Order: sequence, then C-alpha cells, then structure tokens
Amino acid sequence: MHKIKVEQKSLDLKEEEVIITSFLNDLKLNVEGRVYCAIQKFQNQTLEIYLAKNSHLTIEFLLDVENSKNEITIFNQENSQLDFHYACQFKNTNELIIHNQIQTDHNRNALLVRAVENGGNLSILATGEIKKDTKDNAYLEEIKAITTYDDQIKIKPNLLVDANAVLASHNATIGPISDESLFYLESKGLDRLTASRLIKEGFLKGIVNEENFDPLGGE
Repeated sequence: MHKIKVEQKSLDLKEEEVIITSFLNDLKLNVEGRVYCAIQKFQNQTLEIYLAKNSHLTIEFLLDVENSKNEITIFNQENSQLDFHYACQFKNTNELIIHNQIQTDHNRNALLVRAVENGGNLSILATGEIKKDTKDNAYLEEIKAITTYDDQIKIKPNLLVDANAVLASHNATIGPISDESLFYLESKGLDRLTASRLIKEGFLKGIVNEENFDPLGGE
C-alpha cells in the first residue's frame, strides 16, 4: 500500500493498492484490473471513475465534510465489479451526488453509504442507471444515516432501469442512535457522550478498512 498526492487531472491505476490524500477540484480515475483505493480528503470536489473491462475496484472514503458539495460519476465497462464505500461525518450544509452508469453486460455494483450528523444537514442524490439492452447486471445501493432529527438528511434515490435482465435494489435507513446500544455501553461504565461517540465511529468505520485512514479530520 502506498500513499500518493494527486495534482493532475487524470490518474491511471492498474493492479495496485493506493491511498489518495488529495487532488485538485476534479479528477478522472481510470481503473484496470484489481484495484483498491482509499480517499482521505474529498471536499468540494468532483470525481469520475472509469472501470475498464474485467476490472474490480474497491474504493473507500472516510471523511469529515463541512459546507461541501461532492460529485461522483461512475462508468462501467463489461464484466466489471465495483465495491463503493462512502462514510462521512457532516457539519453545516453538504451535498453528495452519485451517478452510476451501467452501459454494458455482466457488471456487479454495490454502493454503501454511511453518514453521521454532527450539527448540520446532508442531501444525497444517488442515481443508478442501467441502460437498455444490457443483461446480467446487479446493482445494490444501501444508504444509512444516524441523525438527531430526520429533516437533517435527505436521501433522493433514482433507479433508472431500462433493461429486463437486471437485479437492482435500493435501501435507505435514517434514525437516531438506539437506546439499547446506549444503555449497553453505559452499563459498562461509559458516560452517554463517550458512548454516543463510539457508536458513531463504529457505524462509519464498519464499512471501511480503517487501517488505511488517518483519524477523521486528518490529512
């Protein structure tokens, strides 16, 4: 695993594992073969991902976002696989836009998004688009959020399916920290504030390989 600081507009990744610490306002990511990519900084940025034929990308984000609008567009070539894990703690006003386009056959896409409110709001627009006359594609989208008030996060899912031979699903869950979880940790001697923090951290880090990330808010 090596760490790179991207300063150009385009990056080619082939059969490697990388940690990206930062890049300019927009980046085109070209993926070939089996690639793991961790992104540690993503604030008011645009990312385009191009998966080559027979490629498998695992991409992970673990972020603090504040007053940010992030856009991610994904293009799939035949027989590609995507594991997309986006975890963020959000403050003030934020927007996340994801557009996944499947234009060929035999693709497997799984998008997991986890968000925790830290005194702000977040709007998520997630679009999965499966083009006409494609076949044997699978698309799973799962978005979960922890927030004090339901109106602090808005999830707008769009599944645009124009093919018959496809398995596509969307799931969204929004809610507060469960009283049972808090009670359990408090019974172990933790105060409520510490218990809440640990639950939120575990919720976010549960979908990423945290060994590849600095603490939330780090470079």
